Amino acid sequence: MKVLRGEMELSANDVEEIPKGMTPGEWFCLSDSSAKKRYIAYVNPYTENFFKIKILKTAHPQFNSLSDEKSVAEETVVELLEAALKRRTMFAGYEHGSRLVYGISDSLPGLIVDKYKKYILIQINTAGLDRFRDLIHSVLQKSFPEQTVLFFDNEEYRKAEVLPVHERAILETDLEVQENGLSYIIPKAIMQKIGYYYDHRENRNRLKNLLLRLNVSKEKGLDLFSYVGSWGLHLLASGVMSVDFVDQGNMQSAVEENAARNGFGGRGQFIRADVFKFLDQAVTEGKAYDIIVSDPPAFTKSEKNKINAIQGYEKLHLKAMRLLKTEGVFVAASCTHYVSFEELDKTVQDAAFKNGQKLQLLDLGGQGFDHPMSGLKDKGFYIKYIVYHVHRG
Repeated sequence: MKVLRGEMELSANDVEEIPKGMTPGEWFCLSDSSAKKRYIAYVNPYTENFFKIKILKTAHPQFNSLSDEKSVAEETVVELLEAALKRRTMFAGYEHGSRLVYGISDSLPGLIVDKYKKYILIQINTAGLDRFRDLIHSVLQKSFPEQTVLFFDNEEYRKAEVLPVHERAILETDLEVQENGLSYIIPKAIMQKIGYYYDHRENRNRLKNLLLRLNVSKEKGLDLFSYVGSWGLHLLASGVMSVDFVDQGNMQSAVEENAARNGFGGRGQFIRADVFKFLDQAVTEGKAYDIIVSDPPAFTKSEKNKINAIQGYEKLHLKAMRLLKTEGVFVAASCTHYVSFEELDKTVQDAAFKNGQKLQLLDLGGQGFDHPMSGLKDKGFYIKYIVYHVHRG
């Protein structure tokens, strides 16, 4: 039943049995006798994750078994990889940089591939695909001959799958990103995860276009958890006169360079600080902003810590919204999978009530088109973006 609903990850309890003696990453034919369907899948019986079986696709009706397991696996990997790459060509503006493969949402569980101006970075987190590293590299290099294709695996994720840790690739140059008409440099010395957060790209563009249409004060903006400054640069592109970029990482040179390369030199300052401490200090100093964007890292990676995550958003939004002028715009962004739109909205509603503020919801958004999802219940859906006009009285 789970598979019929579209779920592609199964635990040992979801099947009658996992054949004994199977090795991590071995591919096999999974049969559903009640639905009379078969699926091509792979298994890792030793994984520390709850899900041990990954389903890739429905098998042909005449398909009975993986008599030639390696050949079938290779054909399936190439087929699904090429389909994922083709899917990205649907969207104008994604050709210069995007997420080319988004794991299970592209029927390739554990495979993440991001494209930059000079590089294609690959991350493999499951045994069933790790066996075909060379094949995946070959397909991508053939598809993008002008980029250098490199593996950029996440050691923590690989340990969870009991996978060997390979030496991480060393970039010869910094990453270059083009997004919504803006250009960024991400210094290789400070890059996070696999480089850039493409997932909010459509929301950044939505915000820019919304602000261009709003007749509100745009004197001062604030970009919280700024990383290399992408949200703040979109504020500047929308007509905001100056922006404060706040992050606890050493991002000053990157933010300043990115502002200058887009024609916004001298219109912003970087403040290196813990965001919560910055907010407290800013209130004490009487600072005020017309537009504030809050886009923190995920507050939890598991559902058991969901309550703590919601409390974290409540605390963050309460502090941040105190810095808004009498009338202002507040953007609440989230990449926490287990916090819903409704729950994120409630943290803003509660903050406004405590601050004596009134809200008008202006816009909603999800993840970019290169992070495909089938619906709001899709496990691959995690990005939320809500914009409010905030006023007092």
